Amino acid sequence: MDRRRRVFGGRLIVTMILALLYVLAEDAVAGEPSSKRDPARTVRIAVIQAGTNHYRAGNPGMEANFSALVDMARQAARAQPRLDLICFPEYAISGWPYPAEERMNSLAEAIPGTGQWYQRYQQLATETGIALLCSLVESADGKLYNTAFMIDGKGIFKGKYRKVHANFGEQTWWGWSQGERFELIELDGVRYGVSICADMFYPETVRCEELLGADVILHQSIGDDMGHIVPTRAFDSKLPIVMSIFQGGSYAVDAEGKVLGKLPSAEAGWMAFTLDPFRQHRGRMYGGLWDRKKGDRNTRNPWAYSVLTDPATRPPWTEVFMDDQGRPQTREQLMRRFGGRYDAHEQSPPSEKPTASQPQ
Repeated sequence: MDRRRRVFGGRLIVTMILALLYVLAEDAVAGEPSSKRDPARTVRIAVIQAGTNHYRAGNPGMEANFSALVDMARQAARAQPRLDLICFPEYAISGWPYPAEERMNSLAEAIPGTGQWYQRYQQLATETGIALLCSLVESADGKLYNTAFMIDGKGIFKGKYRKVHANFGEQTWWGWSQGERFELIELDGVRYGVSICADMFYPETVRCEELLGADVILHQSIGDDMGHIVPTRAFDSKLPIVMSIFQGGSYAVDAEGKVLGKLPSAEAGWMAFTLDPFRQHRGRMYGGLWDRKKGDRNTRNPWAYSVLTDPATRPPWTEVFMDDQGRPQTREQLMRRFGGRYDAHEQSPPSEKPTASQPQ
């Protein structure tokens, strides 16, 4: 009997070792060490804000805006025993109210690059030893973008995201372009999806990032906390969402849409949240255990979604803008209204020949 037990025990140990090697091999093939995507692993992320009192006498200027946020970042770094990331809000340097075009566009730099603002973000990251999600106007190939980018605690560039839904105001006020794709930024094994302000209004934003494999969504905004829609975005995607808002009210929700904490809007401040990027979404349904998140993906019917990418569903701006009497405005009127700038994606009607002042 003892011999049989020893043999059985030996076989059991061999079986367990083989199973462990199989799991490690699977992780190696996927390029993901098992320890990196452990469901029990957490990340600690802080948001910072300037608050509405910061500009009660008007926009105090770029240096004051940036310095106020840097001070909050340093406070968070000193107070927290372990932070993985600090998130700056949108328009962290230009602030609110928006400055004139020439001031706003004077911020434009290459990302990554050697410009003064990029370097100051870099210096802060290395000073604190904590990764930063930053905000800056990006200059690239003759175009300008509203761009978020990440630098790790050693000052190394990790990736960037150009705002896909740059609104008509950004395009015409300052001549900015829209980003063309959603891209994830990976930091220490966690894949972050980034969105900026108006991006969150479109459910496709978080859905695309979730399908790309995002573990956490980081959102930058100038003002709107979007509290009426963010919990739904999190619940639908099974992803935690972190909101860093310049004017205040910054907060985070977990993967079920539950608010984890929220800063008051008036004052400059910071708040840190513990998130579960690799949480398993399992439950019982249809007579057994199932993965809720993968189940939702499986029951989607993407073959029916072609209308989402049909440009014909996008109405022209001549159907959007009206004069004071409610009459639709022509493209020519809109060109005058917006200083000769127009939507780069909008096509001229077949009957309309572009003039020299119209983009072709």
